[in-house]
Amino acid sequence: MEQLQAARLDTKPEISFGKNLPYYENLNFSDTAEYKRITLNDQQWMNPLITIENGLATDNCFGTYYLWGDAFGLRIAACGMRLLAYCGTGSQLRFFYPHGSGSLKDAVLCMEEKAREHHADLEISGVTKEQKEALTLALPGYFTFEEKRSRADYIYNVESLASLAGKKLHSKKNHCNRFERDYPDWHCEMLEESHMEDCLGLLSKWEENHQEGQDDEMRQAEETAVVKSFRHYHALHMAGVVLYAGGELVGFSFGEPIGEHGFDVHFEKADAKIHGAYAVVNREMAKMIQTHYPNVRFLNREEDMGMENLQKAKESYRPAFLIEKYSAYHPVCISGGIWAEGKLVKQ
Repeated sequence: MEQLQAARLDTKPEISFGKNLPYYENLNFSDTAEYKRITLNDQQWMNPLITIENGLATDNCFGTYYLWGDAFGLRIAACGMRLLAYCGTGSQLRFFYPHGSGSLKDAVLCMEEKAREHHADLEISGVTKEQKEALTLALPGYFTFEEKRSRADYIYNVESLASLAGKKLHSKKNHCNRFERDYPDWHCEMLEESHMEDCLGLLSKWEENHQEGQDDEMRQAEETAVVKSFRHYHALHMAGVVLYAGGELVGFSFGEPIGEHGFDVHFEKADAKIHGAYAVVNREMAKMIQTHYPNVRFLNREEDMGMENLQKAKESYRPAFLIEKYSAYHPVCISGGIWAEGKLVKQ
């Protein structure tokens, strides 16, 4: 980590998984840059890069990339000491923010070349306010930014979700109280790989009841991500809870630590037909984090994806704040022209 922090800002770009490359002006990235599919082994070199910011955004943890990578065609490489990651092809090409240290400018220029290969403009999605400022400082006037409200991460105070104290969360406490009255045999356990079959059964039931508004591809992607989570549960540093009532599993929630004081909840499901199940599994997840991660103060419950019902549900738990997200745009291919460093260099 000290080596990463000490890296000079003028570090020349070197693309991992391929040859060591000379400085940007002499590069032919299409011949040398070798992006690859993400594997579990990539956690070793990616973690120091994506955690160096000590941020709370969901892109600051390895699971976000690994669990959903195959579903969205994720490809990764490294430029100097920064992570390069993108999904999609052609006009659907989208990059992640290049986490790490060293030259942010060089990393962006590497991304520009990949966009050119796809005959697409450069777009970096999920950019936080702090990352937006860093990009502007590194390349003044290079990007235009557009806020994406549907991509904002909902951040909650762990203590608030665990105690449900105060008027604002009184209705949630009432839901929990009714659940406990209706199911006096209820109990909660730490989630382990042994719970996988029951969790997948609940996920299947949940999908049957929520077919409207979700396509088959997205449902399959989520199930694949959950299976991958269980398959490498401890290697991915996952932790969570399972909720039982009436002898059956009625809810689960799990995720991974993010930064020094955060925890990202990747998945939460409950039987919506059981009154209060969601409120209880949410509360018990927060209590588990209080017990096993005493340094964690905030829960990231991720974005609402622009879904009105999901936005309403997330807002009902009174987030402490939202992490604003932006998309950064830079023209690369316009009317056959080629842009570099914000200037049209070839028509």
